[in-house]
Amino acid sequence: MAAGRPVAVALAAVLSAALLAGCSDDGAQDRRLAFAADYAAHPHLKVTGCPVPETLGLVQQVVWRLADGSAERLAPLAAAEGSADGRRAAAEAWVRDYARGAAGEVTADFGDDPAERQTVRLTFHGTGQVKELTLRPDGPDGGAGWRVLLA
Repeated sequence: MAAGRPVAVALAAVLSAALLAGCSDDGAQDRRLAFAADYAAHPHLKVTGCPVPETLGLVQQVVWRLADGSAERLAPLAAAEGSADGRRAAAEAWVRDYARGAAGEVTADFGDDPAERQTVRLTFHGTGQVKELTLRPDGPDGGAGWRVLLA
């Protein structure tokens, strides 16, 4: 088990117990529990640069979806550029190209503090691959949160 993994597993267990104890059912608890399970199930992302919580969370999810080989769960993280079929095809290509690398050690190097966009360079250490991501707020006035351009 990797360093830090016992803590993450314990956190997932505590969150599970809290949910079973009758915490609110507004969906926030379910999202926290799902995040804790993902966090415990994947290698930790190494981070450099200037992420904000929203961009860091998005990049973690992108790497997790790649590692899981899940284009179905990667596509919803995409910015609303092009057609849904185009985003789905791009998600499938990313999974095909980067799943093996994302399953191992990954470093995310975040560019400058984000305003309208942020560039993130992913380095997949096991395969030597590098993938540059562009993140931006999506939806009217950025109301849909940060999304990744699947290009």
